[in-house]
Amino acid sequence: MSATAVTSLELNGRPCEIRGDHPHLLAALRDELGVLSPKDGCSPSGQCGCCTVLIDGKAQVSCQLSLEKVEGRSITTLEGLDPDERDRFASAFAARGALQCGFCTPGIVVRTKALLDKKGDSLDRKTAARHLGAHLCRCTGYTKILDAVEDLATGRVEEPVSAGEIGTSGVRYQGAELSLGDKPYVDDLYPQGLLHGALRLADHARAEIVRIDTSAAKALDGVEAVLTAADVPGELRVGLIHKDWPVFIPEGGRTSYLGDVLAMVVAVDRETARRAARLVEVEARPLRPIVDPVAAIEDGEDAVWTLDGNVLSRSTYTRGDIDDALTRSAHVVHEVFQTQRVEHAYLEPESTLAVPHEDGTLHVYSGGQGIWDDRDQIASVLGEPTESITVELVSNGGAFGGKEDMSNQAQTALAAKLLGRPVKCTLSREESFLLSPKRHPIRNRGMGRL
Repeated sequence: MSATAVTSLELNGRPCEIRGDHPHLLAALRDELGVLSPKDGCSPSGQCGCCTVLIDGKAQVSCQLSLEKVEGRSITTLEGLDPDERDRFASAFAARGALQCGFCTPGIVVRTKALLDKKGDSLDRKTAARHLGAHLCRCTGYTKILDAVEDLATGRVEEPVSAGEIGTSGVRYQGAELSLGDKPYVDDLYPQGLLHGALRLADHARAEIVRIDTSAAKALDGVEAVLTAADVPGELRVGLIHKDWPVFIPEGGRTSYLGDVLAMVVAVDRETARRAARLVEVEARPLRPIVDPVAAIEDGEDAVWTLDGNVLSRSTYTRGDIDDALTRSAHVVHEVFQTQRVEHAYLEPESTLAVPHEDGTLHVYSGGQGIWDDRDQIASVLGEPTESITVELVSNGGAFGGKEDMSNQAQTALAAKLLGRPVKCTLSREESFLLSPKRHPIRNRGMGRL
């Protein structure tokens, strides 16, 4: 799409024009038209189903539809449904507990409507299950969702009730708002004067950073600033237990993984920020990657920048005379157990909004799981007293422990502080995979007597 192109369509029963340059329909709905019930979980891959809308009555993921493909067509989102129908969907999903974080639910509700419009009371559970395979749900599971769909098909929707005494079932808190996409997540917040941030991540898992050239990114029209480690007034590193995670890798520093942040671009809109982030030129000297934690223990090179050696800590416990017990054993069993690395794969990618106030304080809207830790770490990076930072938890679209560590909170807060304007930074799905901490594998080696 060119910047001057205009796309005409019908949105929720009314004529509508899209004038901006957007990579897909989902971006146009959210960023230009303020239609927020379709959620962005993985654009533009179209794998999660969170952005599903009705196109001429057919359920389709909006992140894979270019604006040319929707010219002249009719788009319906949950905002455009009849109020009675909205209430019926919300009641069914809330009463059945067919949601938890709720991030995936609006897309599922849209597809449910398309199925009901087509099949009516003949919609059976097996058919619904087959079609809902287009949607990922990480925390609810599908049984209760199918219960709600079955209720809607048969017309036996129950009114949600509040929890009573022990043993009674109550309605999911804010279940109606979550089902319809009315309860905002961080990326649904759009304060006046909002700027958007985008991160420039490392090209190499392990490399010495020789030079970071931000001139081309700064020259792009719409870019307000490009921040690097040189702009950090306080501590460069954060961490819950050990302060070993740099919020930026500086020139002269070394990357430790592909999720290391080298620069942050702040621009007037999301696409400009992301386009400019790709223009940040980095001269790096690639090093041998260290990817095996067992081999790293004996490796002569440090795997993580600024850490001395590759053993974080040692704990020793002794009970009885182990050597004597093994010597006297008729049989000795030796086993090694290894768990896998786990990507938490929450449906909502990490997002942070930071809003500065005239009195110098900063309000940070975070999807993290530890707002006091977020506050303390943000304050240390900014070199500000903790009482000048307020962190508000915005219920997130899944976390599973993966959002205990910070992701982009510090960089976003720094940008808002330096620019004096609200800044929001939302990761793409690919960036989330690269940047976020994982549930690390555990290797347990044991020896015992029989």
